[in-house]
Amino acid sequence: METEDIRPVALKPPGYREKTWFYPWACLLLGIGLGILVGHPLSMVVHNIHVHIYEGAPLDITGALVHSFHYHMWPMILLFALFGGVGWMVIGFIFQRLREHRLRLDGLHLEFELQVAALRHHYKNLALGIQGFSHRIKRKMNNLDEQFRQCARENCPTYEGFHQQFQALGQNVGILEDAAHRLSHILGQELLFLKALTSDAPAAEPHDLFPLLAHAVNDLKGLRFRDKEIRLALNGQPLEDCRDTLVFPFEPYTMEVILQNIVGNAMNYGDFVQIRVKDGKEHVRVEVQDNGPGMEVDKLRQNLLLPTERQADSTHLGLKVSLHLLEKCGGRLSLWSKPGAGALFIMEVPKHYGGAY
Repeated sequence: METEDIRPVALKPPGYREKTWFYPWACLLLGIGLGILVGHPLSMVVHNIHVHIYEGAPLDITGALVHSFHYHMWPMILLFALFGGVGWMVIGFIFQRLREHRLRLDGLHLEFELQVAALRHHYKNLALGIQGFSHRIKRKMNNLDEQFRQCARENCPTYEGFHQQFQALGQNVGILEDAAHRLSHILGQELLFLKALTSDAPAAEPHDLFPLLAHAVNDLKGLRFRDKEIRLALNGQPLEDCRDTLVFPFEPYTMEVILQNIVGNAMNYGDFVQIRVKDGKEHVRVEVQDNGPGMEVDKLRQNLLLPTERQADSTHLGLKVSLHLLEKCGGRLSLWSKPGAGALFIMEVPKHYGGAY
């Protein structure tokens, strides 16, 4: 499947920002209209009633309404339009501020949900890896127990058999120790991640994308997908053989979170994952394609807009976090997929960090 022949659909993060600039201007137009069509005619009717009561002039409400739109009344019409427009524009500014505060509160609530979801998502990956290695150690222990029983029945295995079992146990224990060190390291890095989630634009410095991408993929392979046979290709060649470089400004931990979420999703559903990195004039494009069962794009877009607390065990949490972080740096995430035809995620990040797409 050639990526030039498909049309990906851009995914939107939940709770995308609403524009509030039109509130004062809409109220200005409303105030002008009310001043001309309601305020001035009403004042003429009130004046006619006042003159009728105190001076005995005939009561002519219809005539007063018609007279209010006479061309000789244009100074009063302009005056009422001015006062109506200014007054309602002030009300519009108040509405705008109230709406912005409400959106800010909604945004803080969403960011808090994403922080909790992201922490759960990352530690779930570590927990799955540790749990997998614990099961391996348990199986090795059962094998050793069986061999010791054979020794008790005077049918003792050779030293090489014992040595291989203990060597495998030592490797698994070493991996568990490495996972524990990694967990301690991630606890410190999560502070940077939470800062990236809550800041308007995470601090960025020039870094090489390819080493970070290789680290993110190897991290997933070594812990979460160690028991799954997965073929990976980076720019058409095996991951370990890729020597490409691409330096541009980005925040490394935020970028690692995004890449692990997207690549991990592909590795979860497929056994052959192709990663392509393309250096554009204004944007860096990362394509992650898998041979999994595919999905319905419209259904995924609807699920991404659902409240986070309804998706406690859903893999959509990683995509939500990635969309939120990409939005902060002016990037975007697009998807092409069909049931039975795999999926292609396309991430585009501006080379000038923080620029709007």
